[in-house]
Amino acid sequence: MMKAATKKVEVNHAEQNGAAWYGTICEQVAALEVDYDRLEELRDERQMFTDEFEEAVECVKFHHNGVVDPNGTNGEHGEYRRCKDELLAWKEENGEEYEQLTEAATVDGELQKDADAVRERIQEGPLSVEVRSDWHAPGDEGDASKPAEFCILLSTGGPALRICGDLNEHGQPSRAYLQYQDWGTPWTDYFPGSGSGDVLLTYCQQFYFGE
Repeated sequence: MMKAATKKVEVNHAEQNGAAWYGTICEQVAALEVDYDRLEELRDERQMFTDEFEEAVECVKFHHNGVVDPNGTNGEHGEYRRCKDELLAWKEENGEEYEQLTEAATVDGELQKDADAVRERIQEGPLSVEVRSDWHAPGDEGDASKPAEFCILLSTGGPALRICGDLNEHGQPSRAYLQYQDWGTPWTDYFPGSGSGDVLLTYCQQFYFGE
């Protein structure tokens, strides 16, 4: 009995590269929008309650031969229970928010300190940032020197990826979209999904394209 031929699945490496880059861009944009003041406040509170609890545990261990009895009636165990209850109460009230903010502020496994640090990380990522002027009639100077389109090159070679888009009258991005390319293939528009245009626009607005 002859075995059925196995159909070879073509892998679009350029699109995979685009998807990976878009995931990083989404991380960076999310980190831009974090309330870092609130995150610092929660982090300080969490550390305070944790330190107090750990001190209470060490105190109990010191006075009772390393044994912590949750039902102990002496002062050391009473202080231990108080600190434990306060830490648990804080986690119950604020733990989820703290974890969500921490996750949003983390880019490539590294916790960002503020939005400026994220912005700097974004600006250092691309290989190049270029602009070009709009179409104009021959002999008409007009706004020929004023940038109308931009291109942010993220990776090159095979595969390559870039963000292209339009600039408004103030030199700010008004539209942005991804394009990928592999060896011997033309630049192809890539749309990762719903809402990707807004994410890319926020990302591109962190760059300076001139006035």
